[in-house]
Amino acid sequence: MEIAIDGPAGAGKSTVAKIVAEKTGFFYLNSGSFYRAVTWAVLDRGIEPEDPEQVVKLAENAVFTMETDGLHLDGQRVEDLIRSDAVDRRVSRLSAIPRVREIVNEKLRAIAKGRNVVADGRDIGTVVFPEAAVKVYLDADVKTRAQRRFHQGVSGLSLEEVRKSIEERDLQDKEKPVGSLKKAHGALYIDTSGLTIEQVCERVVGAILKKAHESGRHTPVMSTEDKKNLTPGPENNQLQEQYVQSFQPIEEGQMIPGRVVEISSDYVYVDVGYKSEGKIPTNEFEKPPAIGESVYVILIRKEGKEGQVIVSKRKADEKIFWKDLRKAFDEHAPVEGTILRRIKGGFEVDLGNEIHAFLPQSKVDVKRAPESADFAGVHSSFYIDRLYAKGKTNIVVDRRQWMEEDIKKRRDAFFQNVKIGDVVEGIVKSFTSFGAFVDLGGFDGLLHINDMSWGHVTRPKDFVKLGESIHLKVIRLEPEESRINLSLKHFTEDPWNHFEEKYHIGDVVKGRVTKLTDFGAFIEIEEGIEGLAHISELSWVKKVKHPREIVKPGDVVETKILNYDIQQGKLSLGLKQVLPNPWDEIDQHFPVGMRMKRTVKNLSPSALFFEVEEGIDGILHVDDISWTKKYRNAASFAKPGDEIEFMILAIDREKQKIQLGVKQLSEDPWESLARAYPRGSIIDGEITSITEFGFFVKVQGGIEGLIHKSNMVDPAVEAVETLIARYKAGDPIKSVVVEVSPSKQKLSLSLRDFVKRQQKEEIEKYIQDDSREEKVSVADLIKEKMKS
Repeated sequence: MEIAIDGPAGAGKSTVAKIVAEKTGFFYLNSGSFYRAVTWAVLDRGIEPEDPEQVVKLAENAVFTMETDGLHLDGQRVEDLIRSDAVDRRVSRLSAIPRVREIVNEKLRAIAKGRNVVADGRDIGTVVFPEAAVKVYLDADVKTRAQRRFHQGVSGLSLEEVRKSIEERDLQDKEKPVGSLKKAHGALYIDTSGLTIEQVCERVVGAILKKAHESGRHTPVMSTEDKKNLTPGPENNQLQEQYVQSFQPIEEGQMIPGRVVEISSDYVYVDVGYKSEGKIPTNEFEKPPAIGESVYVILIRKEGKEGQVIVSKRKADEKIFWKDLRKAFDEHAPVEGTILRRIKGGFEVDLGNEIHAFLPQSKVDVKRAPESADFAGVHSSFYIDRLYAKGKTNIVVDRRQWMEEDIKKRRDAFFQNVKIGDVVEGIVKSFTSFGAFVDLGGFDGLLHINDMSWGHVTRPKDFVKLGESIHLKVIRLEPEESRINLSLKHFTEDPWNHFEEKYHIGDVVKGRVTKLTDFGAFIEIEEGIEGLAHISELSWVKKVKHPREIVKPGDVVETKILNYDIQQGKLSLGLKQVLPNPWDEIDQHFPVGMRMKRTVKNLSPSALFFEVEEGIDGILHVDDISWTKKYRNAASFAKPGDEIEFMILAIDREKQKIQLGVKQLSEDPWESLARAYPRGSIIDGEITSITEFGFFVKVQGGIEGLIHKSNMVDPAVEAVETLIARYKAGDPIKSVVVEVSPSKQKLSLSLRDFVKRQQKEEIEKYIQDDSREEKVSVADLIKEKMKS
């Protein structure tokens, strides 16, 4: 019996025909697939589509077969290859070739011969099966058909491009010289524009049931589920208890539905609408059936040795199982299975009905599983990646993709249904230094270490156990980042809510040191209230480099509350504030002018550092080492460990600095020199160095002065160079003090003034000494005087 469904592209004829075939158990025949297969073969084999002879030759030699996994061309499954934009663009032209249509129609009739078929196509009821028992013409407006084809997702064209393609296709189909698109005589016309697929299928099945009733064909019992799929109506009332499996006498090898009429200890007896009942061994049922229950069976033999009908439920189950596998593969639906064992490259999976599949190692879990991981015994859902049943069965499944999609669905549902403050249950999955990850059903939430307790938490493992099922409060949700923050501590009240009732700034409280950092020590004054004693608040006098120098974790200490912020949960504490500040009375213990000896603690190029007492340092600058000697580096005066006597010069309590001096232990030689040798005085000295601008001369007290070359000699009397040549370092010399400044530590001397003074004295003496017998030159007298 043939059911022919015609209609233009996008009217839904293929979808409707396929569903009707499933409902009736008929063989589904899609004529369009044959034309598409020829078109695909032309393109695949490099044949010129515009060469009719080559196209016809290919069609004549093509061998079409319908297998359980779909249409095969020359032994190759082409079901997934013929749905492409390239095929869509050319199939209408190729199918318009008269000889090609004749060849395809012959092949369609050959496949349909002796079968109950539901066939669809543009001329299926007018040319291919003009005597079909039921003819249906499905139609819809162009806009609706374009949207349907676009949403199928099999085309890379835009919606507008799909619409134009359908309009062109309609025009070509209507103008074809043979097999043009038109409604067959007597066909049931259905406009599907405003109908659902289910509504269209109900009307088609109703027409088939009516035809079957009129012809008195065989109609076995319909299942309860199938009854729900039919809408009651005048044409169905008498047939609601019947299911259209076959409208011709049943054939051996055919799958038919039956109804359980009797159950014994060994057999289940089934009415299959034949002259006798079939009996099925009870072990073919997973669970005992009930009287009246519908089951599918395969007709093995119409008459056995004793004239009884022989059926097999196991073979029917296998056929249904394979059909379900194919449907799952085509529709990308999950199937159930159990992982049996590890094999090379992955795992063996039992899908049921003695059908096994291969699960690659890389697709067993959402996370990369180690080679040693054992998944044996795990029951799960899988997607079918590959299904090939001709010859040796080859099925490849994917668990990872199913898990990823399942996890995404559950995560999306979580974010949609759960709100902040809700209590959820999860299993502790893993630990990190900052908390624990909790499995909420394939996706994780974070239980941060700070949310485990209001108090200080050092080890997450002290609060939750690995694998433990716990209840937690949701405190943060970020769907965009898939971030979920959980909390244990929010089951109890925040202790900061009552802080001001118990504590005030300035209070001295006891606390336990919980943690040390480079910048301070954390101290818990009660569970859930923890404050920071900054490193600068640990000691009045000690230069603390790290808090461990003062305290260690676990120490119970007294501390003073310096400040707090309830909103941010911050508390500032101080340890040194509990003790008196030694700098407040420092000048009483170490008054200015006090002399003492201490060892050098440290030094820098410009200063020496001494510990005056524990935690209190003093600084001796290089300028305060000597009145007269200039030290460029303090290391040339002393080194760490040397004991030095010094005097306290000044104390700055605000900056906590003590200034020390060594030179202040003795009188300033500059002041002594200024008193002893005022300006104009003659002073003895020793030349220490000779430079191009004068002599450096050391005088009493170790003070060094300068006789500038301008103050050496009168140029009219003698050249400066001649005078300098007569002297060397170490020679004694007399000169006159021109300037002495203790504040500037400056001493200027003059040899020329000394010579003038000596000349004047000698002249005066010469004039007064009349008894002098021998005359000598003034210069000789001066030189002799200077040397004396």
